[in-house]
Amino acid sequence: MNVKKAVENQSMIFNILKQSKNHDRLSHAYLFYGDEGVGKKEMAYALACLLYCPNGGCLECDVCQSIIQNHHMNVDYIGMEEAKTMISKEQITSLQEEFSKTSLVEGSRVYIVDGIDTASMAAQNSLLKFIEEPVNSTPTIGIFLATDISNVVSTILSRCAVQHFKALPLDKSIDLLKAEGIEELDAILAASLTNNTEQAKEMALSHDFAKIKSLFLEFTELKKPKDGVLFYLENLNFLGTGKNLSVFLEWILLFLEDANIMGNSRDDLILKPLYDKITIYRNENEKSLKDKLKTVLDLFDKLKYNVSAKNVFHELIVKII
Repeated sequence: MNVKKAVENQSMIFNILKQSKNHDRLSHAYLFYGDEGVGKKEMAYALACLLYCPNGGCLECDVCQSIIQNHHMNVDYIGMEEAKTMISKEQITSLQEEFSKTSLVEGSRVYIVDGIDTASMAAQNSLLKFIEEPVNSTPTIGIFLATDISNVVSTILSRCAVQHFKALPLDKSIDLLKAEGIEELDAILAASLTNNTEQAKEMALSHDFAKIKSLFLEFTELKKPKDGVLFYLENLNFLGTGKNLSVFLEWILLFLEDANIMGNSRDDLILKPLYDKITIYRNENEKSLKDKLKTVLDLFDKLKYNVSAKNVFHELIVKII
């Protein structure tokens, strides 16, 4: 969890929170909502840091690090339990019991509920009572994280300061992944598949990702139909599945789009590390680029409408090579 990077990417929201803290106007409840991977959870921890950090929320001192690493006694986190699909009423009850005890650390107490939009009606109603009637006199701040705000009951919404986290631009997602040690090309390819940085990082480090990337790079160099046939036969089992072929097509589409729009600068491209390869491909296929783009888009539609992945893969070979 890269809290500092997420704060940089959502600096406007962090500055709003910081101003509220400096003017003693923090709400007793916040709702952060937006797509997965846009920094909601990280910002929740950054807000907790603002409360306790002796340096005004530096995100680096021992206090901030204890919060970010879930070691601070006044900050509690609730997320979906393993193999569960929603926040349970029992988790909320357990939180209430924990907050009924006197803390050994002075100051406000913070609780973060990650996935409030997945909580049952009973759990949300129990939480509503907790928001309205804290179990003791210690000031509390609740931070609720949601992907789908429409699944949060209106009575909770009306009691929260709501912040919408917009999806990160592709370049910021790429920068986040590079900051996590992912190589540039892998970061670009992973970020093209999801806005969720943690999910993208997991993908980029997986065996299937590495294999699909290798096949993608090999595919862009195929020139003769017989080479395409051999590629098809050798990789039918692996790329003949909807999941793997969908990723493969996504990257082929990126490659063709870059080839179609590229100017004289590497900066024009999304797949910047492949500038030389894309330049060669464009020079060799300039007249057919638009047709190839249309073909791949049509194949995406076929895959979406449950046409056999093996048939889609075969058509890709026939029409693109």
